[in-house]
Amino acid sequence: MKRASPHWSPEGTRATMKTIKKSNTQEKDFIFRSPFKPQQQAQNIQTCLESIHRDLEYIQYHGYDEFTKRRATYLDDDADAATKDNENLGSAFNGTLRDYQQFMLERAKKRNTIVHLGTGMGKTLIAIMLIKEFLGCAIKGNVAAGGTKSQILFLVPSIALAVQHTDSLRANLPCKVETACHTSSRSARARESIAAADVVVATHGSALDLLNHYQDILSLTDVSLLVIDECHYATGDHNYATILRKYYHPLKEGKRQRPRILGLTASPLINVSIRTNEEKLQSLLSEFESIMDSRLVGFPSDHKLGNSSFSNVEQKVVGYESREIVILPNQGNWKLHWSRKNEINQLQYLCNEVGLRVTAAYVSKLAREVSRNEFDQETSQQCENLKSYLIYVENHLNELIAQDKAGPYGGHTDKMRKLECLLTTVLKEGSGSMEQTPVGIVFVKQRITAIALCNYFRIVGNEQARSIDEETRAQKPDSDNHTNKLNECTDESNVFEDAENDNSMDFTAFHKNNAQTILHVPEKGHAARNSAMFRCDFVVRRATHIFKYMNKANSLDKHQLEELEDDWLHQMEDIRSIIGKLRLRETNVLFATSIVEEGVDVEACSFVISFDALQNVKSFIQMKGRARQKDARFFVFADSGINKQHLTLENASSVETMVYRFIAKREVEYIREFNSSRDNFKSCLLGDEEAAMHRELYTTSMSSVDLSSSKSLLNRYSLSVPIDPSNRTSKQAISLHMPLYKDHSLVLPTHIPPDMRVINLPSLFNGESRKKKHSLMALAACVRLHRLGLLNDRLLPLSDADMKSWLIENALNDIPPCEVIPLRSSETPRKSTPIVVYLYKLTQYGKIFNEEENSFSSGDDKKFRLALASLSPLPDDFPILSYHHSELGCIECNVSFVGHEQLSEYQWDRLTDFHCVVFNARWRRKSKPRWFSFDDDLLTKHRNPYVIGCLDSNDEVHWRFIDSIINDFSRSEDSRKKAVRSYDSKLISPRVCCPIYNPTTAYILYEASGKKSEDEFATSEFKSFREYYATKYALKINPQGKMFRARRIWEFPQSSNTSDAKPQAKRIPFIDIPQELCSESIVADPLLILHLIVLPQLLYKLERFLTVLSLIKHATSNYPTLGKCLSTIPVDSITEALTAKSCCEATSYDRLEWLGDAVLKLLHTDALLKWKRTSFLHEGYLSLLRSAMGSNERLCNCAKITGIADFILLAPLTRAEWKPCGLRHLTRAVVEDDDNVRLMKPSDKVCADVIESLIGIIFLHHGIHSSMSVACELGISFNYGDADDTVTWSDLSVDSKLIDFAASFLGVERFQSPQLLVEATTHQSCLHKPVPSYQRLEWIGDAVLCLAIREWLFRFDAKLAVPRLVVLEATLECNESLAFLGFKEGLCKFIDHRDSRLPNRFENFQRDLEKMERGLWCTVHFRFFSPIDPPKVISDVVEALLGAAHVDLGFAQGQKAALHVIRPILQSICSLTVSSDPSWNVRGILHPKQHLYQMTGGIVRVRAYKGDKFRGLGIPWFCSEGNKDNEGYIGVVSCKGLTIAAVWESSSRAAINVSCSLAVDLLAANPHILDKLRDFHLISKKYP
Repeated sequence: MKRASPHWSPEGTRATMKTIKKSNTQEKDFIFRSPFKPQQQAQNIQTCLESIHRDLEYIQYHGYDEFTKRRATYLDDDADAATKDNENLGSAFNGTLRDYQQFMLERAKKRNTIVHLGTGMGKTLIAIMLIKEFLGCAIKGNVAAGGTKSQILFLVPSIALAVQHTDSLRANLPCKVETACHTSSRSARARESIAAADVVVATHGSALDLLNHYQDILSLTDVSLLVIDECHYATGDHNYATILRKYYHPLKEGKRQRPRILGLTASPLINVSIRTNEEKLQSLLSEFESIMDSRLVGFPSDHKLGNSSFSNVEQKVVGYESREIVILPNQGNWKLHWSRKNEINQLQYLCNEVGLRVTAAYVSKLAREVSRNEFDQETSQQCENLKSYLIYVENHLNELIAQDKAGPYGGHTDKMRKLECLLTTVLKEGSGSMEQTPVGIVFVKQRITAIALCNYFRIVGNEQARSIDEETRAQKPDSDNHTNKLNECTDESNVFEDAENDNSMDFTAFHKNNAQTILHVPEKGHAARNSAMFRCDFVVRRATHIFKYMNKANSLDKHQLEELEDDWLHQMEDIRSIIGKLRLRETNVLFATSIVEEGVDVEACSFVISFDALQNVKSFIQMKGRARQKDARFFVFADSGINKQHLTLENASSVETMVYRFIAKREVEYIREFNSSRDNFKSCLLGDEEAAMHRELYTTSMSSVDLSSSKSLLNRYSLSVPIDPSNRTSKQAISLHMPLYKDHSLVLPTHIPPDMRVINLPSLFNGESRKKKHSLMALAACVRLHRLGLLNDRLLPLSDADMKSWLIENALNDIPPCEVIPLRSSETPRKSTPIVVYLYKLTQYGKIFNEEENSFSSGDDKKFRLALASLSPLPDDFPILSYHHSELGCIECNVSFVGHEQLSEYQWDRLTDFHCVVFNARWRRKSKPRWFSFDDDLLTKHRNPYVIGCLDSNDEVHWRFIDSIINDFSRSEDSRKKAVRSYDSKLISPRVCCPIYNPTTAYILYEASGKKSEDEFATSEFKSFREYYATKYALKINPQGKMFRARRIWEFPQSSNTSDAKPQAKRIPFIDIPQELCSESIVADPLLILHLIVLPQLLYKLERFLTVLSLIKHATSNYPTLGKCLSTIPVDSITEALTAKSCCEATSYDRLEWLGDAVLKLLHTDALLKWKRTSFLHEGYLSLLRSAMGSNERLCNCAKITGIADFILLAPLTRAEWKPCGLRHLTRAVVEDDDNVRLMKPSDKVCADVIESLIGIIFLHHGIHSSMSVACELGISFNYGDADDTVTWSDLSVDSKLIDFAASFLGVERFQSPQLLVEATTHQSCLHKPVPSYQRLEWIGDAVLCLAIREWLFRFDAKLAVPRLVVLEATLECNESLAFLGFKEGLCKFIDHRDSRLPNRFENFQRDLEKMERGLWCTVHFRFFSPIDPPKVISDVVEALLGAAHVDLGFAQGQKAALHVIRPILQSICSLTVSSDPSWNVRGILHPKQHLYQMTGGIVRVRAYKGDKFRGLGIPWFCSEGNKDNEGYIGVVSCKGLTIAAVWESSSRAAINVSCSLAVDLLAANPHILDKLRDFHLISKKYP
């Protein structure tokens, strides 16, 4: 394959860009045009506004709850929405497995496995993926004779887990999933559903019952995979162990085979204590594995996710004092039924646990809800006696509380008091918004405790809601201040202070009776209830059986049932509903027993409380594992009065760690080696393949494959190739990437090189059966893939880690370290005398600056210049430094070398003292008494150490002036005041003074004005100066005191000049100041102050300039190519490439980094393409390798090893971040140790970004070849260029029409290798052709197009920030754009494919384009069909053609071709961005939906509904083509149910785009509506 490399220069792209700009920009907008005429659009917007105001008013008067009920009457989102949001419960998994999950999955595919992972680490995901494997094609060794095994059994220990896993499996598996639990498997119909299911999720009790009595429904002989969740229970007499012993282990007899077992657990060993040794652990584990007939797999001991996965929750102990508060009344005299004794004893337990107040509240509900125990023949009278007794107990407890005899905590036990305070503390942390509300679970031992606590906290919440309702009714709603009321909801402050952050909780500060935080929400009903702090629910087993019986149907008539439906405490709710409310934060505290302890996933849970002491390690692990949020917390209540707890939190954690480490020791990390040698491949390949066929076995050093597993291994490889997700959407789509079996040959997928793709069966095996021939050819294919390096020595497909490690070891060279050049000698100047300094004069000038300077220096003896006294010589070619001052105008500074001078130690001290004085006067923080002090040691921290000095008119050190300034600075406050008192009416020279009433403001005093303090003041408000100062500052002054003519000192700028605007300089007016109220400044010479005004800004720019020169010098010494390139680039451009965003400068490396990323992408693409060891790989693998080459980790290491990281500009010009050379702070004359010069270190991301920005700037100034040379020199790329350039299908004829079309489409004159065009247009379905598919060239073209677009945009407008550039790039390279461009030129006619789905899609999309009148983002309605998304194959082939141009004609022609292809869109961008407004609008460029989300910040929801369902809602919707039938779709933009815009279109995609466009126009024209919607969203998101 020949590749030309013509010379390229940046001028080519610039010329193309200018040509595009000069093109006709008057054509219709290509990207988007609204289907509505301007007048119609304005009318639509007005109608939408009226609807929004009407809905907001309705919500204000009737409440959001009523509004949602009214809307739900007409519209059912779940049933009729065309697009749905994924829910947390049972959401489909669309991502990729992590490395450890994949490792464990592979283990589980081969043998029975127990997966040991911490909670939240993906055990269920591994189970789902394994189930998918068994559903797709059963593993050979597990298929029973005759292929009868069809079911998968998923065992769980509780109903809650059964519900959860059923939802997850149904969301992720394309099969029938049924649940078998206590209630769902009793009926014959339910059992029939279970028998017909592909996957059965069963509780252990139900599964055992079915196996015992209904083996025709469920039998392990028909089960291919047995998944056991929480499998640590499989010991002793548990049903898990019974099922395995009775029904699994006997299957080893005879020919019947066992199902594969997958166990899931976070705590495999539960009967373990702190005293258990390793021998006992091994015994327990061996027994456990024996029962499970499985091998336990966990993290290896050195795995990076090991310990972190088991200890990421903060753990605390809450101590309390236990005491019995009161003994309940004796039940002996009440003639109660005998069965009630134990039940009433529960009340005594409850009272001891939580106190009288909670017990009284619960007994009140209990007395109403208890009913007769008919099972034990309780009489009606005995039941009435029970109710009377309960009422008596309630009254008795309330009397004790009222008489203050309920203990020291107001009716609570110390344990209950601390629970209430703990919940208050935790919940108030996120009370500002519904989405941030903490959610937690409180675990208790007894069911009655959970129900009573839930009842109590519900009462507290209802009281809060009632107070809110009363407050709301007292205020009449006012639509004018509706927005202000909405804002009030988050302004309330909490009443409790934060708890101390230590390992034990102290609640002394929280002793407040029933004090709760209330969020005032101006709504009614359910809305108010949802705002309460406590929104509680409970989950226990058989809540109606605490007192037999609590079923409301036994106690109430129909009318009473309806009244008390929501207020009945003892009822069994659907576990799915309870967990769902917790996930949605409708419930924020769940009280539960062990039913929720295991496995139930609540992603929103941020804290867990164990209200009782820990019982065992298993419970500890499971309870802690429910907390899934970041920074989650786990609290354990412990009785302080018990010296020795059964199991302390510390011991439980220690046991958990001990078990983990023991298991981790048993795991060995498998090192996957990448074998990719192709040397002399063809000479020995056929021999290995035939040998394997003869032996019917192929063995490597670590694995083997035989005829029984060869086809499944080959299929596994084909499915493992990282292909586009769209190619996995159907069996037909995925079959294009699978091997094709013929009678005597096997064709591998098209990404394999053509000369390696076909496996021919030797004639010796022609007589074998068809099945065996296929297995033999598959075995030969496995040998070939292994020899090609596409299977590792374990005969497994390559993982990401395999590819990356192999690349670094075999392709990328080690980054060459630089010769360490010290920043400066480690010795301080004093150790070498005399001290040699190099003097550089700082000559500042400017029109106003010169005028001010001349007004202060009347003679040559008063003129001076500041100087830079450097300890090392500086470069000669200094730029002219400039700064625009708001009052002095433009100030420029020329740096010129004067000479060097030898200083004594005494002179050096005087110079450094002057350096200190200068910056104490100019750069000191005046808000804090922090002064600078000089430290010689700090000079070694700087690359170019210097101090500030002063030169006289003869360019010699002005020692006399330096001494006078130092002496003035050393004066006391009294001396400076006396100096002002001694002023005569005519000053010899102006002086700088500070008023004693405002010492932070300085004035220049010129001379006495002739006025006295008693003279008339400037304004009529005050009679005299004396009255002004007495009134304003409470100061008394002498009536005859002199007034001096003064002017405020110039403004001291605090940052670098980052604004391009240069306003006209302002003149400072003169005022009169009393002489007696002034004190001289620490530096009283106004001429020196004038020279110090912009000194920090000038030095800051000078240091940045010197840093760039140091980088060039460093690069030239260590990396000649980089140094040569940088030496010819302007310093300002390199400065931009080194400037991080933390500098707060006008420009940073962002744009260059964005461009450099695309340059590196193409460089890495070329490198992988030209290397013979990678050129044949699938583009998915190539993408992995390319990502590894350009990873942030690799680039960061490059920056650090090469020393470039030391030159990154990080510090902004602020007093906190930038300190002058050699200075440190003093506070009260004590040196601050932590206030040395702060050497800011760049983050890893910044280091990587700077490497990319340097590559980008080298590309802009020197082209792609220099960029490649520099990348190779720095070790971030390679350039072997040893791939075979011969096109193996060169004898293939190429259609002349294809050549002519490609030349016209790409804008090129000729092709050197036109055969590449055949590859670029060959679909992967063409397995019959000896040509690779377009996928490799498409991968190359993606990088070519990316760089072409980014370079064009970079040069298009230098002011465009990266966010805007990204928006434009997304438009230019999206699937819609490229598909339109390809279809417009008729590209579909030249695509060679065998996919039966494509012709119809091509035809329909072609009709769309012929009648398109609305631009790219929206197509029109047609009478007979609806618009469809453009086929992705078209955009892929466009990129493949660009890749062919790049490979065949070189970089320059490839870039030119890319710009030629996207020329129509570039012209539209030019027309849309030509505007007088520098911040041009992205309307028409950004996708309407993306534009809407960007504008609203994600508060809106966009969905499409079927037209017939939406019409009855009464919401205005619009259509551009008259009345429509019911077959279309209506795109709806809404905010929490409030409709913003609705538009009818023929397809859901068009409806969404047009409705989003209408909403964008509405909100852009009415920004106040957007503010109202944001306020409304803050309130409504607290509601369900």
